[in-house]
Amino acid sequence: MIRRSRTLTVILLMAATLILVTPLQAQSVRGTIQGYVTDAEGSGVPGVTITVRNVQTGAERTVFTNDTGFYAARALDPGSYDVTAALEGMATGRAEGIKLLVGQILDINLKIAPETVAEAITVTSEAPAIETSRTSAASYLSEEEIESLPIVGRDFKAFALLAPTVQADTDRGFITMSGQRGIYSGLNIDGTDYKSAFFGYGVGGEATENDGLVVAQDTVQEFQVVTSGFAPEYGANGGGYVNVVTKSGTNTLSGSAFYFYRDQSGASDLERSPLDKFQGRTTPISVSDFERNNWGLSIGGPIKKDRTHFFFSYDETDRTEPGADTLNTVGAYDAILARGFTSLVDGYTRNSDGTATLLYNREVSNLILFGKIDHQFTDSVSGSVRLNLTDYERISGFKDEESQKLEDTQSLVASLVSLHGSNAVNEARIQLAEDNLDRLSQRVGEPVEAQIRFRSRSEGRDDIGKFDFLPIFVEEVKLQFQDNFSYLFGNHDLKFGIDYSEDDLKQLFAGSKDGRYDFANVAAFLRNEDIGVRIYFGDVTFPNFDETQELIGIYAQDTFRPNEKLTVSYGLRFNGTYNPDNLQHLLPQARDIPDDENLEPRLGFAYSPKGDGSQVIRGGLGVFHGRTPSLLFASQVQENGLFPNFGRVFVSPGDVGHVPLGTPIDNENPPRGTIPSVGFVDPSFQDAEFTRFNVGYERQVGTGWTAGVDLVYAEGKNLQTNIDINRTFTLDAFGRPVNSSTRANPAFDEQLTRQSIGESEYQALTLKLGKRFNGRYQLQAHYTWSEDKDTDSNERSATGVTISKGGADRSLWDPMYDWGLSDRDVESRFLITGFVVLPWDFKLSGIFENRSGRPWTQTDSGVDFAYCGFGRLGFDCLPDYAVDASGNIVGRNTERSESVQTLDLRLSKFFEVGDYQIDLFVEVFNVFDEQAFAVGTGFSSDVERDPTSSTFGLADIRVNSQRQTQFGVRLSFN
Repeated sequence: MIRRSRTLTVILLMAATLILVTPLQAQSVRGTIQGYVTDAEGSGVPGVTITVRNVQTGAERTVFTNDTGFYAARALDPGSYDVTAALEGMATGRAEGIKLLVGQILDINLKIAPETVAEAITVTSEAPAIETSRTSAASYLSEEEIESLPIVGRDFKAFALLAPTVQADTDRGFITMSGQRGIYSGLNIDGTDYKSAFFGYGVGGEATENDGLVVAQDTVQEFQVVTSGFAPEYGANGGGYVNVVTKSGTNTLSGSAFYFYRDQSGASDLERSPLDKFQGRTTPISVSDFERNNWGLSIGGPIKKDRTHFFFSYDETDRTEPGADTLNTVGAYDAILARGFTSLVDGYTRNSDGTATLLYNREVSNLILFGKIDHQFTDSVSGSVRLNLTDYERISGFKDEESQKLEDTQSLVASLVSLHGSNAVNEARIQLAEDNLDRLSQRVGEPVEAQIRFRSRSEGRDDIGKFDFLPIFVEEVKLQFQDNFSYLFGNHDLKFGIDYSEDDLKQLFAGSKDGRYDFANVAAFLRNEDIGVRIYFGDVTFPNFDETQELIGIYAQDTFRPNEKLTVSYGLRFNGTYNPDNLQHLLPQARDIPDDENLEPRLGFAYSPKGDGSQVIRGGLGVFHGRTPSLLFASQVQENGLFPNFGRVFVSPGDVGHVPLGTPIDNENPPRGTIPSVGFVDPSFQDAEFTRFNVGYERQVGTGWTAGVDLVYAEGKNLQTNIDINRTFTLDAFGRPVNSSTRANPAFDEQLTRQSIGESEYQALTLKLGKRFNGRYQLQAHYTWSEDKDTDSNERSATGVTISKGGADRSLWDPMYDWGLSDRDVESRFLITGFVVLPWDFKLSGIFENRSGRPWTQTDSGVDFAYCGFGRLGFDCLPDYAVDASGNIVGRNTERSESVQTLDLRLSKFFEVGDYQIDLFVEVFNVFDEQAFAVGTGFSSDVERDPTSSTFGLADIRVNSQRQTQFGVRLSFN
């Protein structure tokens, strides 16, 4: 009741603001044009009328200079602008063709003189090369770069990976920024939060993990990647975020149609991994049945010139891609047939060494529709509304993966911008977004739906059967209101805002409902003598989790510019996270999920030593918090210890609740005496907290050229960590944990708790060089050295412990035992992007990257995890770190896989046919076919990480694709 009262209060407050004040937007993706107007002597001129006109849409903004001659036109849509300065008796000052990018702050200084001196003074026809008023470390990708650079899959998020300190998480493909977990990197599209409250990645993230898209590339106008931002208006992330602005129509009718094609004829063979080669599988895998088709169109223009504009786009992708799986356990194929479980190996071919191989195809389709209308209601009020729809489907012939994955999303965003006099701007935005996910398995209805794991060190380790975390159904609905008010007061730009979101989350998670069975070897499988089985007992109907999470952010900030050289921004943000409460649970301490409220001070500065825009020193310091994905709350409802929700229990033969492989499981009627598992969030749990520091220097080094250096340091605490508080262990002679086969409280099996005790540290130094497009070419290059450390690198682990020393005895808790390089760590990275216009209307563009390989951990017992114990403990613990010759524990992630190097190129040719332009191009990804591999981790890896093993350190996980060639054509008009 209290929760609903707060929700209603917030909605009423927002509605009142919208009605009485007119609109705002908390996370502004619009830009600012500002500067000084001076006379011939260089003195500031007050009272000058400044007109800022959008060349493409005709929208105008009028502001006035203050007593020092300073003006600021804020909340401007990205685009091309003309700026004029007029004062009676003075000649007009003018700046033409100023290109304003997303979130950019441009300093455009103008000069005026008596009319007797000149009719007009034109200052410049292009934006300054350096933003001397920007306090954050940021990168931009313009519309020209988005259209020109070769991007595999045409995924808009891939452009963010071109910025320094930004990369893709090695496990799930999340965008990670400046050493933080991907779930703590912000993604804002048209100013609204585009992160899933449930999973923590972008909306539609389960599709994008499999090369799907939720926003089409042709819909994206511009990118801003802020790797260290200190404005209080940005929250619920660790200090890094991506701003994306979608396209709008203009006064000119324009459109395009395109088609991209790729197939096996342009793809090289897949090289075998070092582990495959060691095991005798040396013949490259020929690529067959590979085809990718991507087509679409867009059109935009005026409904009423200078007032109303529209933009529409359609994008569809169909692809067929091959895959291969090997059943490496010697004799497993024959044993499965002997037991009559033929459906498990349907399609596999037996190899001469007793292993088996499956060749299969995935069929993927992805449809995206986008529509947007912008309208200028009056000279002081404008608004827009846009709708983005996606439909993703993947069907796979490999039944042991998520062989059926369906996801559709809808995002409706409406915004208003209003001017109040020449000094006040009000913005507002509302978003209604839905994300519907259906993750199934094609093994449903087969005689055996369980997952079977072979755990023999000599015969091999394998998984076969339905993934034990399936099925999953999720429905997520996000309602978001944003409102802010900006006021220019002297040399102070004050901004106040509120951001409220309510996320309704429904889920069915019934992982292990068909059992996950572990067998010591093939002989034990033939006898049906498992080591143990994990079974989910509980509600298996949709939804078995139905809760709401709310987030409120309120902030105040001031940007102070005392003179042309210095800009200082400072402010404070309040974040409130309000989680489900009054839950049914056996344990009293688990009936509420703790809320969290935090204050975040921020400070940033930018100093131009000469005040002429040729160089700038910028930096900042701030505190940030990250939102905890509500996926981590689901077990508190689904595994509450109350009949029948006994959760994922580990049972050995002879235990109550044990069901032999092949026998149906009655999930909603666990036998009396079954020992339940429970999960819950610790009552002291807090949202993750980050303290970040950044300082950098940038200067012009020639016409259009800039060079710079950036230093980033960040510390994280309160990071989410999973601990089984019913686990008991002792320490061996070296201080490593050895699990006991008994539970501290025999009334329970696992008691998995979410703790906020993890820590992280990141430091990076970036050197960068850039050349702005001058009509012929553009170049961006940067090199980053970094070190990323943490206690564990899990993004949002829903099951399983994530630190080695954690259990029933709190005196033995030691997250720092696992302190080491993060799984995300990239020691060095060098990247070049650019394009050049060649004679005869050819254009060549490319992306070159060289980066260090993934870190990995030496172990004594490999993935057998000998110290984990058996029985009800199963195998859910971390590997045992190796011990060197001196008896010292080697530690986590002390080894590193091979470096990765790729070169992608595009060659295009333009033709003019009447009013139409035709662009023909060919793209080659990984031109030199440099296929890299990494040493895998966990049970999914076949590699040994034990130094005593003959396969020690042999990489087995592919980390980049083979060479591929893509052809395309685009027809456009304007």
